[in-house]
Amino acid sequence: MRTPSADHAARAARAARTAQAAGTGTAARATIHDVARLAEVSTATVSRVLSGGKPVSPEVADRVRAAAQDVGYRPNPAAQTLLRGSSRTVGVVVPDLGNPYFAEILKGVAGEAAADEHHTLVAGTEEDPEQEYRSALELARWVDGLLLCAPRMSTPRLREVAEAARRLVLINRVLRHPAVGSVVVDYHLGVRALCEHLASLGHKRIAYLQGPPAAWSDQQRQRGFRSPEASGLTVIRVPCGSTLADGREAVDEALTYRPTAMICFNDHVAVGVLSRLRELGLSVPGDLSVAGIDDAPMSAHTDPGLTTYAVSTVELGRQAWARFSPGAKQPTTHVQGTLTLRASTSRPHRTR
Repeated sequence: MRTPSADHAARAARAARTAQAAGTGTAARATIHDVARLAEVSTATVSRVLSGGKPVSPEVADRVRAAAQDVGYRPNPAAQTLLRGSSRTVGVVVPDLGNPYFAEILKGVAGEAAADEHHTLVAGTEEDPEQEYRSALELARWVDGLLLCAPRMSTPRLREVAEAARRLVLINRVLRHPAVGSVVVDYHLGVRALCEHLASLGHKRIAYLQGPPAAWSDQQRQRGFRSPEASGLTVIRVPCGSTLADGREAVDEALTYRPTAMICFNDHVAVGVLSRLRELGLSVPGDLSVAGIDDAPMSAHTDPGLTTYAVSTVELGRQAWARFSPGAKQPTTHVQGTLTLRASTSRPHRTR
C-alpha cells in the first residue's frame, strides 16, 4: 500500500519530468497540459476542476489540484472568466480615495467580498463626474457587479451605467431602475438632530458648509434644515465642498454672517474648519461651536473632540455587498446614525 508521502514523491518526480519535457525548466511557466499529464487526465477535466464547472469525482479533483500545485500552475483569469461566465470580481468607484469615509466603506465591501471569494477593483475619480462616468463604464465591462459610492454623475448617465453593468448598487444615491439597489444614510435625520442639539444649547444662527453641488447626500442633508428653519432657527448656507482644504477656505466667508455655530458637510470639512479657526485666534467652542457628520476615525482625536452624526461606514459597505444578492427584496436600504456629543459644541458664550 502506497503512503501519502510516497504519492507526493511520485507526483513531484512526475512534475519534474513534465517540466523538463515541456522545456520550461521552471514550474512558474507550467501549462494546463503539464497538469493534465501529471494528473493523468484530459485537459478538459483539468479545466472543469479548476474553473468549478461540471463536477468530477472527488478523487480526480484532488489529483488535479495536487498536480496543479506541484507544477505551480495558475489559471489565466481571462480564460477562467470565459469558462465560468463570471469574473468573481466587483468594481467599486469612489469620488475621493483620500477621504477616510470612503476608505472605511471599502473596508466593509472588501471584507464581505473576500469572504464570498470575490476580488475588489477600486477606482477613484477626484470628484470629477466625467471621470466617474468613464471609469464606471470601463469597469462594467470586466466585473460581475459595480458599486458606486456617492456618485456625482447626472441621472441620464447613471442610467447608462445601469444598463451596461451586470449588477449595480449605489451608496447614498437612489435611481429608479428595476436592476439597481441602493444603500442610503438618512442624513436629513442627522442634520435635524444636530440642529435640535444646537438649539437646545441656545444657538439661534447657524452656518451650514455645503457639500459638492453634485452630491445627492448634500441634498438629503439640506432636507434636515427645513424643520429647524420653520421653527425660527436661522441657517445660512455657505458653498464649500467635501475636503479638509474646502473647510479651511470656507471659514472666512462663513464668519461674515456672524453665526454662533457651524455644521459641516462632513468631518473632513470640520477638521479644516477647526484648523482655520485656530489660525484666526478663535476658540472652539468658546467663540464658535462646530459640528460634523459621519464620525470619521480622526473626529474623536481632534482638539477639541468633534460633535458629529456618527454613521458606521464599514456597515454601509457590508450592506452594499448584501444588495448584490439576488435575494435582496427591497430596492433601498436605509441606514440611520447616532448623535455623538463631544467638546466642540456648547452654549454660545459670546454674541458674534
